[in-house]
Amino acid sequence: MGAKAAALDLRGLRKWALGLLSPVCAILISFFMAGIVVLISGGNPLEAYGALLRGAFGSAAGLRNTVRYTLPIIMLALSFSLCDRCGYFNIGQEGQMFTAALAVAWVPQLMGGAPGFLQILVMVLLGALVGGVMSLIPALLKFLLGINEIVIGVLLNYIATLLSSYMLLHASFADPNSSMPMSYLIEAALPAAAMVGGVVLIVLVYGLGMQRTVPGYELRMIGKNPRFSRACGLPTVRIILIMALIGGAFSGLAAVGEVAGVYHKMYEGFAAGMGYNGMTAALIGKGGSVGMVFGSLILGALQSGSVTLSVETSVPAELVQVVQGFVMFFATVNILRFGFRRSRKGGN
Repeated sequence: MGAKAAALDLRGLRKWALGLLSPVCAILISFFMAGIVVLISGGNPLEAYGALLRGAFGSAAGLRNTVRYTLPIIMLALSFSLCDRCGYFNIGQEGQMFTAALAVAWVPQLMGGAPGFLQILVMVLLGALVGGVMSLIPALLKFLLGINEIVIGVLLNYIATLLSSYMLLHASFADPNSSMPMSYLIEAALPAAAMVGGVVLIVLVYGLGMQRTVPGYELRMIGKNPRFSRACGLPTVRIILIMALIGGAFSGLAAVGEVAGVYHKMYEGFAAGMGYNGMTAALIGKGGSVGMVFGSLILGALQSGSVTLSVETSVPAELVQVVQGFVMFFATVNILRFGFRRSRKGGN
């Protein structure tokens, strides 16, 4: 019994170490590969990364921008991870954000005379609801008609993007005097402290709920073995639909924060690429709350420092996208776990 317990402890420690080192390894390799791209293009990788660090953490304004970019990525990472835990691939986050933002932009038109705090409350609830419904559509079609949710999610992203472009030109909340398609100014503002506090609370609830509660265990079990879960009497379809709704609500809340808390208006393409950032952060964190926050912070810092990168060096700001692409690739491959399995097979 003692040897068996020691083996289990060693296995758990090894799993914990791999879970901690894998995302760090993925990020380091990604920066190394991006550095090679910079060298080939005639730039200096050390200068480029130094400029990124200064832009993201070298001043109070840089820190504020880093936090500002990190918050929506955390929400989108939670959205993807929550759905992925139960076997539902939520790739439609950008469409969920665009439709939620349209609902938010419409609130001042419908409640123009209402107090600001009441408008914000309606924006939060309506944005979460619209985002959740948009996420629920692919899940329903998956179980009712057997259509892959990835296909429907990608199509809904295109539909929502084109719909938002049209609405920002012709809807009642569209500003006809602007140089690009956007809504009128949203005077009711979501406070930054409320955004930070809300994200922290959601992260804590997610982390505790996944590891310390029965629903969290059931959710993980459904994702790993849905047939066994059904045999145990779990309502797998209903649980997946609920998680799809909640995951989409997180994407909608990210849109509320961007439109009502940062830009104070909706403009065309404001959420372009944000869904993939959230997915990348979720892959870095492997579904863990701490890892996802770490991954979101890295990606947020890259976006925050990209301005300084383009100003202080000859390296274009598109280097950030190169790094993000490498991070997603290597986080998905999970090099350390693959190498460890290879070494075990070789030893046997």
